[in-house]
Amino acid sequence: MPLLKKTDGNVPRHRRRKELIVMNIVGVFLVSFIFCYTYILNAPTTPSDFPTINIITEGEIDNKDYIDCIVELDDKSSSESIERIKSKIKIRGRYNADLPKKGYRLELSKAVSLLDMRKDDDWLLMAMYSDLNHMQIKLACDLYRALEPTNPTAILPESEFICLYLNGDYQGLYLLMEKNDRRLFGLDDAQNNIYSSFIFQSSYFHKNFITYLSEEWEQDWPNEDEGIYIMDAIMSELVSYIRDSPDDIFFDEEMGIFSKFDKQNLIDFFVYNFFILHDDFWDHNYFIVRNTYPSKLFLVPWDFDRCFGQWLKRNSSPDTSHEDFILNNNELFNRLLKNEEFREECKIRWNQLRIDLWTEETIMDMISDMYDEIKEVLEIDSNKWYPWLFGDDWKESIEESIDWLFDWIPKRLEFCDLYFNQF
Repeated sequence: MPLLKKTDGNVPRHRRRKELIVMNIVGVFLVSFIFCYTYILNAPTTPSDFPTINIITEGEIDNKDYIDCIVELDDKSSSESIERIKSKIKIRGRYNADLPKKGYRLELSKAVSLLDMRKDDDWLLMAMYSDLNHMQIKLACDLYRALEPTNPTAILPESEFICLYLNGDYQGLYLLMEKNDRRLFGLDDAQNNIYSSFIFQSSYFHKNFITYLSEEWEQDWPNEDEGIYIMDAIMSELVSYIRDSPDDIFFDEEMGIFSKFDKQNLIDFFVYNFFILHDDFWDHNYFIVRNTYPSKLFLVPWDFDRCFGQWLKRNSSPDTSHEDFILNNNELFNRLLKNEEFREECKIRWNQLRIDLWTEETIMDMISDMYDEIKEVLEIDSNKWYPWLFGDDWKESIEESIDWLFDWIPKRLEFCDLYFNQF
């Protein structure tokens, strides 16, 4: 009887093959167990049809440089699921980077449509940590976007709620949002001159249009890494005009401020931001945008954590007016609001909006629909992130924030009716 042929180490080949098979089976079982434990057994109970984004990365994420990652979207309620896409990720924002729950910026390796939003490769994941009820940021964006049929410059990103997993760890409820960029605003190609399309962002606290310092602004478009920098020349001239031109020139019908800025945009910009009580605003947190000259400038509001009278533990009454702050910190609106004709047009616009777009019923329905969509996930998210801030009272604090928003809106509308009708 022939001896069995042996491999190195005197282990029979057939036995070694069996051991490899057993090891593969065990490996598959362990991977399956880890996946099930992470995403099923150990995962918070979320609605089965709630969209989920899974992000896998090997490196540590920071707010300086992008790192490689894999992104996948699972939307069980539709056919909008996206298979694994090679991407890059980093933490978004300076202030946000210091919060327990981080927001992120994603750069996908290819442009795709996510949850029926525009086809793009740049996306934001808003953590909404300072937005306790997780509805204020989306509500602010949706209210402004509702103005677009009568004001083509009322452009803000679309957004959808999702649940986020990062390397298998449940991160909670997030707002997936398009990015404010050239494609969103429909801008032409960049030129290396002052007639170019552009997006400038007012990023730091300062008295706007009184002085100009480049470190207080950011040139988002054209991309500076392409060797095009036009912001200093454009902003220096604009600030000088707003600050120094006499009234007869500033309000001249042909050569005045409304030959430079879209007039409807300036009216809506004030009415809207006054109504939502945009607290962290007027001296920063907005964009100046223009398509290729001679298109007019228009303003785009941004950063809506501190709206509707709430920001973490701080509340502002619905009858709060920021007019004095605006007059002292934004020279453009200081001059506009001292003009009777501009104030009258703001009054007219407010009353128009109250007829259909911004009725109490319409806005309350918007909030109710959002709350119905997220209420189950909101409780899970709050249980993960807010006990350290509120202790054992976290649930009561979140409920108070929700009640506050539902109660605040009708009172704010009533206050603004009186405010604008006294213009």
